[in-house]
Amino acid sequence: MARKASWSQFSGKHVELRKDGQLVRTGFVKDVLDSDEALWLEAERFQQRILIDKSMGFTIRPITDPSMNLRLPAAV
Repeated sequence: MARKASWSQFSGKHVELRKDGQLVRTGFVKDVLDSDEALWLEAERFQQRILIDKSMGFTIRPITDPSMNLRLPAAV
């Protein structure tokens, strides 16, 4: 069985969340569990924060375009 990639490398980064190769959402990784099995994506615009678990079949890819790595101001 192939080893799953470590999600801890994405802490504080802007990422794409994918399932079955399809883009589900983008967002900033707020925190990664110590077990490396789940992470929190920050709330952004109309999307709530969400806990993502590796066992659900999601993959994470970093967004490499620097213009996409700007955080939006917090909603008031």
